[in-house]
Order: sequence, then structure tokens, then C-alpha cells
Amino acid sequence: MNIDKIEMQLRKSGSAEHIINIFKAVLATAPFTGGLSSLISDYIPSQRQLRLEEFAQNLANDIKNVKTEINEKYILTDEFAFIFEKCFKGAVENYQKEKIIAYKAILINSLTDYDVSQNEKEYYLNLVESLSLLHIQILTFMSSPHEYLKFKQIDESKIQGGFSDFFPFVIDDVTLDIIKLGFKDLYNYGFLNTDSNIFSAMTSSHGWALLGDRVTKNGRKFINFITLTNL
Repeated sequence: MNIDKIEMQLRKSGSAEHIINIFKAVLATAPFTGGLSSLISDYIPSQRQLRLEEFAQNLANDIKNVKTEINEKYILTDEFAFIFEKCFKGAVENYQKEKIIAYKAILINSLTDYDVSQNEKEYYLNLVESLSLLHIQILTFMSSPHEYLKFKQIDESKIQGGFSDFFPFVIDDVTLDIIKLGFKDLYNYGFLNTDSNIFSAMTSSHGWALLGDRVTKNGRKFINFITLTNL
């Protein structure tokens, strides 16, 4: 292995200088613990700090937009302090854009949605922590397919045929079998009213006509709470 050539490729790719140094340190260290300690002490903390700063800035801007709707008394409660802490922690620990958006939405909606109880808020928060990105993507698509495709920059013409035909375009980084498992999980949670058998079922409907209203009331309430619709 020509380390110099690999280092040159890293420089051409625009990688930060400290990443290049970490890469060299790892290769030059035996055993690798020294190089890995550089990774842990430099790159990971800086990325977490960047996510925290970006999350805080975006949250502050969004709070300004809904300031007239905020329940000011709720801000001073232990209940909101709990949600605030958990959402900031979740935003720092997750790199996926959809999950970071979900944590921000939970904070905003906790302050403005008077119809959701504290128990429900904490239940939804725990779900965001435990559900995978795949689960959130499936439920988001099933509840708002047009908005999802626009967010993902997917052409709406891809929604043709049956579920097995168009879902590989909707979520293209996992196998269809894994998508089916995620679909089944959401059905078991009571968030979808159709189980994974829809992927193999023979129906007269195709494409957009197949989607219909397959998200349950509980599923829609959950997805609405982890989505920002009023900004």
C-alpha cells in the first residue's frame, strides 16, 4: 500500500487537515490504539460540537418564528427541561438529518402543541430514540409521500407498479427485505394499518393509487409531532 498516494487522494478530496493527520497516525501506530485515540479526541468531539452549534442556531431561529404560540409557563417546568435535555443529546449523538429534524420538531411542538400530553411527548421522544432512520423514512413517506419525495429529490414518476416496484426508489440504500421488516415493525406499533403482505399482494391499484390512507390515527399523530409544519 502506497501511503503517500492515499494521502494525496485525501488532500484532493478536500478532507480537513486533521483527518489526514489522523489517517497517517493510525497507519503509523502499532498497535493502533494511539491513532484511534487521536480520532476519539479530535475528530469525533469536533463533529459533535458542530452538530450542537448548528442545532442550537436552527432551533433558536425556529423558536422566533413561533414565539407568539409558545407556552411560556411550560418552559420553566421540569417536564420541559427533561425533553430539552434529551433532544439536545439526541441531536448531538445522531448524524442523520431526519432524526435531527425530528428532535428539533419535538422541542418546538412541545412548546406550542397544547393537545399532546406530557406522557405522549415522552413516548414520542423515546420512539425517535429507539426507531431506526428506516422506520422514520417509511412512516414519513406513507404519511406525506409528495413532501417526502420532494425532500429526497426523487422524481414522482418513480411511483409506479406495486410496493415492491417503487419502494426501492423511495429508500434505495437498503434491500427490499429490510424495508419489509421495517414496514412490519410499524404495523405492529399500530402506526400503519397495512402489514408487509402488501408487498406481495395482487391488487387492481397501482402506483399512487396504492398509497391511499395507510397511516393510522396514532401513526399520523406521532409523525406530525416529530415534523415541523407551522414554520
